[in-house]
Amino acid sequence: MHISQRRIARVSMISAASFLIAGCGSIGNAASSGPIKLTFEEGIQSPQTQNYVKKEIKVFEKQHPNIRITMQNYGAADSEIPKIESAVASHTPPNLLWIAPAYTGQFASSQSIIDAEKYFKTEKFKSSTIFPGLLKTGVYKGQVWTMPFDANDLAVYYNKKLFKNAGITQPPKTWQQFLIDAKKLTTSKTYGFEMPIGNQEWTVWIWETLLWQAGGHLLNPSRTRVTFDSKAGIKALNYWMTLMKDRVATFGPLNQSYQLGAFESGKVAMTINGPWNYGALQQQHQVDYGAFPLPKDKIAATNIGGESLFIFNTTSAQNRAAFAFAKFVTSPQFQIGYDTGSGYLPVSTSAENSPKYQQYLKNNPFINVFTKSMAVGRARPPIPAYSQISADIGNAIENALYGKMTAAQALHQAAVAAQQTLKSQQ
Repeated sequence: MHISQRRIARVSMISAASFLIAGCGSIGNAASSGPIKLTFEEGIQSPQTQNYVKKEIKVFEKQHPNIRITMQNYGAADSEIPKIESAVASHTPPNLLWIAPAYTGQFASSQSIIDAEKYFKTEKFKSSTIFPGLLKTGVYKGQVWTMPFDANDLAVYYNKKLFKNAGITQPPKTWQQFLIDAKKLTTSKTYGFEMPIGNQEWTVWIWETLLWQAGGHLLNPSRTRVTFDSKAGIKALNYWMTLMKDRVATFGPLNQSYQLGAFESGKVAMTINGPWNYGALQQQHQVDYGAFPLPKDKIAATNIGGESLFIFNTTSAQNRAAFAFAKFVTSPQFQIGYDTGSGYLPVSTSAENSPKYQQYLKNNPFINVFTKSMAVGRARPPIPAYSQISADIGNAIENALYGKMTAAQALHQAAVAAQQTLKSQQ
């Protein structure tokens, strides 16, 4: 996921020029030559969720007989951005990309994607139905560039049987209690906690919650200076280092601790994860599982995630057709079925407040933990420099957890590099 400044600058210059030229097509021209064809690249991991989206694409195509959509799964999200950069540079991007909205600024600043907000009025899209916090994740320089597809956040999965065996009657609510319980849960066969490791976004996304819980911030309010190397940041990284030094935590798969292998086998009692794995948990029978909100330090906080639709700027007809699909996936018709089948959270008030979804929450208290946690959710800044800043933080986390540097040294080194990137891209 490490993206060099030189590469971003090169892509920005090429894409800005090429897509201004490519965007000159018209709806009439595309329609006269047959159906408008769109490519939709996504990284949906669940086969059930993939099948649902494929089924709904057929519904959309029936409603829009002049549009055809081809889905292409790209696999791991962390490796997709460099591929998209190359596709943009070679003038062959997908029409639609399903990925984290944190990359909004990176592609909006180069005009590689369209300003989705310009279609709100002409396509009669009611943006007021979308949760404001989610819509803001796609904002760059005051305009909405990307459209929310789904939402999620982070909580802790826990093994109920192991908790009972350790005499723990309720999940921990603070960092201090979490450490105490992790020690109780650690045996010769089981670790109390699975620690995310790696310098890519998954690890950074989780660590950012600790930074916020300790009272810190990634950037200053004007977004002109990185601040993650503050006392709060050092405290957050030291906390993870303590879990490892006390031998109550073990590293998960490199950059992929969202995988459930160690948790399902009982090798770890707690792991941080999201609601999207709910379907997989329901299908296994090895562990009696539950979820609880992330423990807090000074305050409670989780990281708002989920994916948005990026509409890459090609022809006018394809751009408008792609927005029509983006509008379709925000509708209650799509969202309710998608969310109740996948574990993702709704992007709109109309979907969340629907009787069908409310009944789903009553029947699935596991998901309700994530729904309630959205109230303390924060989002990564959708600025062009975020990818590189994240990579710098990821390197700091690795250096500290592998014992190469102290938390203060690692974060200071990362902050120096990140500040240079931030300054160069303002």
